[in-house]
Amino acid sequence: MCLRLLAEYFGDETLKSRLVAAYAIGWPVTEALTREYPQIVPAKGPDDVGTVISFDCEAPEVTETFLNPAGQRAFTINPLSWRTDGVPAGRQENLDACFTDYSGGIKREEPALCGCYIDEARGVVKVTDVSPADYPPAVPGLPEGAYHIYDYQFFFRNLQQNVRLRIDRCTETAEPIPDAA
Repeated sequence: MCLRLLAEYFGDETLKSRLVAAYAIGWPVTEALTREYPQIVPAKGPDDVGTVISFDCEAPEVTETFLNPAGQRAFTINPLSWRTDGVPAGRQENLDACFTDYSGGIKREEPALCGCYIDEARGVVKVTDVSPADYPPAVPGLPEGAYHIYDYQFFFRNLQQNVRLRIDRCTETAEPIPDAA
């Protein structure tokens, strides 16, 4: 839905200029998508604004899923280092994983739960230091080691910190919004 909103509405320059960032986590942002909708710009660093932050998590041994099939490459960013290359980020960079209940309440937090790196051929985040048996896929059709439902949870506090950074960056450079009247 997030990507659909960007595609359908953010071609308008006025609206696009107000975009801090879109966290379209768990869904692939492909070259074909960005070519068709140039307003969808993948994030390249920790504080660029007007961009889309996207990644989907897997165990290192996973080679494809229906979300990220073999042969498809997605733009992705490492949620620990905010890099777009395959340089690994260690678990010590993970501020806290947060596991929530269905109402959004935090059930438990785990500092330094996992590290990760980007599989540059496919554009997915490979999560290290956890066992697929401990984090079952829960989505029908996803193989063991597909961590799709944990994308936010594994990197919760890093994502929270990044949202604040991007908002701060945007408000530093923002021009006042003209009165609508």
